[in-house]
Amino acid sequence: MKLTKVHIVLVLFSIITPIANAQFVSNNGWFEVTVSEGCPVGGCTGNEVSGCVPLTITVASTASAPVDCFDGAGSCDFDYTGDGTIENTSSTITYDTPGQFMLQIIHGSDGVDQIAINIIPSEPPEFSIFSCSNEEIQVNISDTQFENYIIDFGDGSPEVFRTSGAPNAQHSYADNLSKTVSVRGVNDNGADNCNTAEDIVIPLAAIPPSRFDSLVSLNNGEIALYYDLQPDIQHRLEIKAGSAPYTLLKQLNASTIADTIQNLDVANTSYCFRIVSIDPCAGFNTVSANSPEICNTLLDVDFLDGVNTLSWQVGGATSSFSYTRVSSTETVNRPGLIGLSFDDTDIDCQREYCYTLTTIYADNSTSRSLEVCGSSFNTAPPTAITNLSVNVDGNSINLNWPETPAEPINEYSILRGTSTSSLVSLASSEINTYLDEGLNTDETRYCYQISPLDECGNRNTDGVIACSMLLSGAIAADNTVTLDWTEYEGWSQGVANYIIEKSYSNNDAPDGNSALAEFQEIDDNPAEQVIFYRIQALPLDNSLEPVYSNTLTLIKPNNIYYPNAFTPDGDGTNDTFAVNGRFIVSYDLRIFNRWGEEVFNSTSPDIAWDGTREGKPLPLGAYAFKADITDQAGREITEAGSVLLIRN
Repeated sequence: MKLTKVHIVLVLFSIITPIANAQFVSNNGWFEVTVSEGCPVGGCTGNEVSGCVPLTITVASTASAPVDCFDGAGSCDFDYTGDGTIENTSSTITYDTPGQFMLQIIHGSDGVDQIAINIIPSEPPEFSIFSCSNEEIQVNISDTQFENYIIDFGDGSPEVFRTSGAPNAQHSYADNLSKTVSVRGVNDNGADNCNTAEDIVIPLAAIPPSRFDSLVSLNNGEIALYYDLQPDIQHRLEIKAGSAPYTLLKQLNASTIADTIQNLDVANTSYCFRIVSIDPCAGFNTVSANSPEICNTLLDVDFLDGVNTLSWQVGGATSSFSYTRVSSTETVNRPGLIGLSFDDTDIDCQREYCYTLTTIYADNSTSRSLEVCGSSFNTAPPTAITNLSVNVDGNSINLNWPETPAEPINEYSILRGTSTSSLVSLASSEINTYLDEGLNTDETRYCYQISPLDECGNRNTDGVIACSMLLSGAIAADNTVTLDWTEYEGWSQGVANYIIEKSYSNNDAPDGNSALAEFQEIDDNPAEQVIFYRIQALPLDNSLEPVYSNTLTLIKPNNIYYPNAFTPDGDGTNDTFAVNGRFIVSYDLRIFNRWGEEVFNSTSPDIAWDGTREGKPLPLGAYAFKADITDQAGREITEAGSVLLIRN
């Protein structure tokens, strides 16, 4: 313990005039103790000193004291706490630690005189203010550490002295301005030095209702309530179950912000709560106002084919509802629901969903339901694929079909056949394209069907069967080109028209158009032997891409010809020999006599043999020839035989 001592040497008098109403005398009457802080109304006397920490006392002698204790000779010993610690002085002492102490003075053969010192903690007392109507209040002192309490109502009126456990003090104000109410404790015959507790109150003409902030259904047995209480109002909480009347559940402390109500059947029973505001000045059961009621929300979810149906029940003046949906992939909040049910169709199949429903009341308080969980399912097959593009690209076919974003698809099964009745399983794809390679697209028409499988295990096999366009054609000797192709039938809205793409080996050519799956033209281009055709089908639905047929190659005849005799007589008729034709790109003509000797060679049809060898006429007779020719189509042609040289 810490003691603060101010030493006082008494040299003139051995008796100190007692201080009125603040005087304590030792057991043998040798000395008296005065408390510096004073005492409340009625004073404080006796043979025990009481007060709050820190308590300062002054020790002075009485007429009964041995004189030599205070003559400065130091013949008395002082023990300020009763723990055996001896000091040889008298003093003003401050006790700053709570506890029970014994102040002793020891004087030789005269013995010991003492007085009890009771130091209590100086904690502000606990109290609460209850507002009443008509600018009245009650002060409820819940503190029990003191025997008495002193109340100052803060308006200049006299302080009120109340014993511990007495009824609430009641006070009327003349206005509704803010007041500071203070309460301090004091024991019987104790010093008035304990700390004061304060609270501010605004007197009310009428008591307003309080409200709930929210209700949360925690589990099947518990509900959490969160309050928004008006200050300094005496409240009680009432409950009703189903259609039963309201009954008292508990008294509410002014500082209460939340409660947990237990032993309920939250999943099956509707519980409603209200806060009752009491006017204590008019009597404990005088109800001044009731809060808006708040109730637990009973949520039920039916997990049906393709829809999760929410329905709910709740009491009170509701405004709207919102739900929170939690799944393994996302959390969805949907506010602004009206009514008492909602069909949730924005769901994926075979997925667990957990729902909680929040009721929003007219005063913006909320009530949150228990969580309800279950798994969704759907037996409806996904949408059939009604637009399928079958696009020929060399020896491959590229399949493409629009996605179905409203329906999550696990896979697409791909069937293929060479006719619409011979489809067999080919492969599967997780995306909406597939490349089929290593095909004979110039001679065979390939047909396909796509069957989507959704995440619920439902498959749709009613999709369109679409076949590649197979282009065929021919070119006649007069260069008349005839084309025909299989119509494209893979789009639900059909084909707008066909474009006939045409090109040569070295140059492009103008495209043609046709509304039918056939086409005819005459190609008179003397410089081009090889013609390439491809058909492009354009859809009526412009969101789709066009598709293409195989590429058809047509070759004009080269018409190779030569005479079997010639007469190099200079008359301008049949004077030379050459192998002639169209679209020749390489040429090698060799002439041999009957002994096998080469007598002539030419690398161009324009350089013909005139029957001479090195400028000298050769005799008439039969000569062998061989011509090696390559045309524009890359075909190698060899012509061989004999030609008769005739001279007149």
